[in-house]
Amino acid sequence: MLDYRVRNLSVFFAADPFCRRAISESLETLTEVAPREISRWSDLNGLLDEKSVCLAVFALSDEGQRCIRSSSEEFNKFIEFLPRLRNHHPFCQVILIPAYNLPIQHSCEAVVQGVTAIVDPRQDNFNDNLREHFHEAYRHFQELQERKTENERLPRFVQNGLVGRSKALMEVVKLAQRAAKISDASVIIYGESGTGKQRLAEIIHELDEKRRSRPFICVNCAAITGTLAESELFGHKKGAFTGATEDRLGYFRAANGGTILLDEIGELDLALQPKILRVSQEGMVLPVGSDREYRVDVRLIAATHRNLRKMILNGKFRLDLYQRLNVIQLNMPSLRERTEDIPALFESFLDKYAHYSRCRIESVDPKIYEILAWTVGAGNVRELENIVRQILIFKENGQRIEITDLPREIIHKKMREAVGQAVVNIPKEMIDAVAYGPKKLADVVDEYEKYMLSRLIDRGITHTTLADNLGITRRTLYNKLQKYDLH
Repeated sequence: MLDYRVRNLSVFFAADPFCRRAISESLETLTEVAPREISRWSDLNGLLDEKSVCLAVFALSDEGQRCIRSSSEEFNKFIEFLPRLRNHHPFCQVILIPAYNLPIQHSCEAVVQGVTAIVDPRQDNFNDNLREHFHEAYRHFQELQERKTENERLPRFVQNGLVGRSKALMEVVKLAQRAAKISDASVIIYGESGTGKQRLAEIIHELDEKRRSRPFICVNCAAITGTLAESELFGHKKGAFTGATEDRLGYFRAANGGTILLDEIGELDLALQPKILRVSQEGMVLPVGSDREYRVDVRLIAATHRNLRKMILNGKFRLDLYQRLNVIQLNMPSLRERTEDIPALFESFLDKYAHYSRCRIESVDPKIYEILAWTVGAGNVRELENIVRQILIFKENGQRIEITDLPREIIHKKMREAVGQAVVNIPKEMIDAVAYGPKKLADVVDEYEKYMLSRLIDRGITHTTLADNLGITRRTLYNKLQKYDLH
């Protein structure tokens, strides 16, 4: 529930008298500003001059929608107007009420283009559903406004590729700044792949007054497994093994006086872990083939996406090494935990790769940031960077980035979500029957198939059209109708 009546403008376009009355009554109970009804498509242009529009409701007429395959003229007008509405009011929530059966491709297109919800006016509890969607839309608008205000108040942090102003990022940066003042303390940075753990380690090194003028060396522990791993880390003497044609310092001696980052330390071979422990405790390294130890002064930072405590219990990581490293622990947030940083990151990558692609972008559709917040997964910031690079490959100088410029897999992922949100309306009792028993999944699948077919038949769709749109033969459809006694 909202903690106050909405003070921003809400508008609605409704051709159907029933929908018009339901929309108006619901909006009047929630808003202090009287909702504005728009009766003609040409009048919608006036919305673009308004200071703030928080909710726009479109109830389309049923003309041209009675055939699943038809493309409604009103729907096309609606889709054409959406980008302009988003450009002027990026936080505006849009609710669509189709008067008749909305084709799946139209539902997908509507949600991808920025529709918050699609409400079926033929549901028995239409008024309650409508009011619930209005509540949710106003709540989301309120959250976006508050987040925008908070982000504008916070300073934008930009250093070593870390970009953003979210609370989650700023908290870990503050801890890193404190860690930099304790020059000899080891650090473990936890975080998913692609979140920027190396960037955080570089910041610690550059803020460390004692070490910042000395080397920073990053070692990928997953890439140094095998017989030569010890030589990579600690060096070797000439002739120590076949192919050792000259002395090698190794990473630890090369980083002397500075910082060494052991990235993905959870992948480090168990046989090497005691040697890392000795460097951490005694500051001594023994090159392969040498009888002399060398003293090194390095700050040790480890990074991992694994649960080291669980690895210790499974015998895959040494407890003593973990205790030695875990003096300061930092947790790098995933991009899902700092989605408000996506616009700043996106723009920083545009600037970064504009030089290489020789392409300066005029503007970016703000809906892109919302779609990316929903779809960017385990790849985190690294995945977002790759998306920007892919987009720039096919853009010309001075162009605008539109939703259709996003990589195909991002659009498909969003469209799958759109189908789930807007088309597949599985009754709650069917889900509960599987979740809490006693029914099996196969039984509920049959029930839902019967439920869906009965609703489609009630809408007067011919068997030929229905079979065609379901992607099955008329014989298969006939057998299903017989199975569920739907003749």
